Amino acid sequence: MSVEQDDLEFNPFYLALQNQFCAKFAYAQDHCYLVCIPQTASMVGVTITAKFVETHILKPSPLFQDNYISTDRLGSKTVEVEGNEIHLLEGFENQSNVKIVSEELCYNKKYKPYKMLIIERPLEGEVKGRRGSAGLSDEFLKPRTTFVENVKFLNLFPECRFQLLNLDKSIQQFNHNYLMVKGYLSAAAQKLKKIWQDNLEAIIAANNYVKLQADSRLEEVIAIATESYLIGGVHTKVFKAVCEECQSQDAVLTTKSEQLQGITGKQLGVNSQLDCPLPTSVVELARLDGIICPHEKIICLKTTLDNITEEVTLHTRDNLAPGDSPPCLTSDDLIPLLVLVISQAKCHHLAANLMYLESFRWASSKNDNLGYSLVTFKAAIEYMLREDFSPFTSSENKVKKEMSIQELMAASKLTSDESSSGTETAFSNNEFDGVTQSLQREFNNISKMMQESLNIQRESRHQSGSQKTRNKGSHKTGHHQTVPGVVSKSDPKASKSSKLGDFLLALQNDVLDSTYGKQE
Repeated sequence: MSVEQDDLEFNPFYLALQNQFCAKFAYAQDHCYLVCIPQTASMVGVTITAKFVETHILKPSPLFQDNYISTDRLGSKTVEVEGNEIHLLEGFENQSNVKIVSEELCYNKKYKPYKMLIIERPLEGEVKGRRGSAGLSDEFLKPRTTFVENVKFLNLFPECRFQLLNLDKSIQQFNHNYLMVKGYLSAAAQKLKKIWQDNLEAIIAANNYVKLQADSRLEEVIAIATESYLIGGVHTKVFKAVCEECQSQDAVLTTKSEQLQGITGKQLGVNSQLDCPLPTSVVELARLDGIICPHEKIICLKTTLDNITEEVTLHTRDNLAPGDSPPCLTSDDLIPLLVLVISQAKCHHLAANLMYLESFRWASSKNDNLGYSLVTFKAAIEYMLREDFSPFTSSENKVKKEMSIQELMAASKLTSDESSSGTETAFSNNEFDGVTQSLQREFNNISKMMQESLNIQRESRHQSGSQKTRNKGSHKTGHHQTVPGVVSKSDPKASKSSKLGDFLLALQNDVLDSTYGKQE
């Protein structure tokens, strides 16, 4: 019989050593004792007591090599380890052999080695069943993600229909009768948690597969599905109240997100080697408001963090110099990057979502890291609420997407001066490819157009001043003569230009290839 890869994670005896009998397990580790762990398949119906634990934690015999003695007060049992089998020698009712499925070499706090043996069955005690008799695959024992999937999962067990009908009645009563009062969300959370606990116990007691399943994974899946079933039924009412509770915080976060537009991670103190665009994470977080199931919400947070870590890792690997070691992504860099993702994701109720998960999520797996994701997002929110990003809002600190007119004219003057002096400039055709040369030609055309526009405006103001002077002279002499035109008939282009304003006049005389704005 082969041991499953994740057997220890769900093994009831191993979990008991880490929880109820942690003192005995710690003592065994410190003294490098041999720990025998019956595989999960053989633990169905077996009661784990202190005596059972002492039988499976063995210390070396002082008399014979490869012999071990139980750690009870009298050392009443003796075994011999030979090859891939354990021979039961003394103190056992049935002196038989137990097969060793696998061996794990571990280290204690002092870095001294000790062994854990995964054995086919307990050293003593009747084996009443084994995992697999329920016919449930590992895929079946993984938690469902969405609300719809959890509803379908609970309806797979016909023996639980009566319990689901009672749960539906509780949901209906809460939606119709319970009054959500601002500032008292904890009371609503406690009431819904009590409804969840009562119905969960009833569903588990009625389920025929729980009794045949050695590990606790099925109970965890049912707990998450029941929570999703309940919270999904009251989501509209509850989430609306949570959003009202966190309205001020979400408004502040919206303002902070606007201030962070165009800000880079480097400006927030992120290591320049780790600063990179994070579009995938933004898309994942943007859908958070539309999720109903609490388990799916927190998985969305975890996926966002995973995406950030993955994209930063790929960025550092692609830009790593030969021989250098990649920098480590710590929380000091992760939180500012997460803040930038939050500012771009346009999640309007992020503070409400975090409070929703803290107050209305009770079922969790013992082996996931979803709690870390929630704590990290809370830290990012606190960072956004605490820090002042107004110094970054000035144009000098933001990423510039275009040049100002003054900068454009200054660059044009610098280019013309350098070209006339014969020095090699940054825009030399010998150093740039065809695309860059094309951009440079457009740059020169724009500069020329702006210079001509300024010359035309100056001429127009000069001509306007001359016209006023002549008009003033005609009034003094008393003659009512027509004011002569300031443009001669021999200059038709100037005649047309005199009828245009400054803006259209500049467009009329541009030197670009485009024809928009020209007047004929």
